[in-house]
Amino acid sequence: MKVLAVDTSTSVLHIALLCEDNLDVRMIKADGQHSEELLTEIKKILNDSNLTFEDLDLLVSTRGPGSFTSLRIGFATLKGISLALNKPLVSVPTLKAISEAIPNSNDIVISVLDAKKKRYYIGLYKEGKTIAEIDGNAEDILDYVKDEDILVITGPDATTFSSKLGKLLNQDIKIVVDDQCYRPLGGVLIKLGLDQYNSIGEDDIGQGPVYIRRSDAEEALLKKLESEENK
Repeated sequence: MKVLAVDTSTSVLHIALLCEDNLDVRMIKADGQHSEELLTEIKKILNDSNLTFEDLDLLVSTRGPGSFTSLRIGFATLKGISLALNKPLVSVPTLKAISEAIPNSNDIVISVLDAKKKRYYIGLYKEGKTIAEIDGNAEDILDYVKDEDILVITGPDATTFSSKLGKLLNQDIKIVVDDQCYRPLGGVLIKLGLDQYNSIGEDDIGQGPVYIRRSDAEEALLKKLESEENK
């Protein structure tokens, strides 16, 4: 199969192209300028393999959580290609993809993204299984990890989060921080996308980004509706 995978959930743009047995994985420091970089980089990776959009068999995108605006850009771009060319699209969880980039870990892997507002998007996984995905702080995961011996923390904000978590934990629990905070995700996205497509098929047409928390616009709308109801 020929598979194109994209992640725009952080300031780094991840793109991967699987063409038969050849895997091309790229990372571009986009600094949040995904709207300017994404299509250009997709065209580059296709051109380098002498492929066009029409040649693709499957599209894979992360669906969140992550930056609200950046996620929408990536998801909307691939959905547009999918609808225009009738190509199947699958979306995979961002935090899960980050955790899967840690090789051969039998310990709990904690994926961390800065969620702003002094909070984090946190995913906890063990041996490929999801334990929890939350929008919160270090205190919110203590019950999940209190009986563990080793915790592996990864993601762009792993160092800051691990420092906060370490102050709360029993000293017998060892924390291992993945120093490669922007570990390439392309190969993982391809794998997760193919697994999902082969097991449950493509996304429903109504699938969109998943944020865990409401966006600022949604929060503002809810407050407005609540205010009108209380009048």
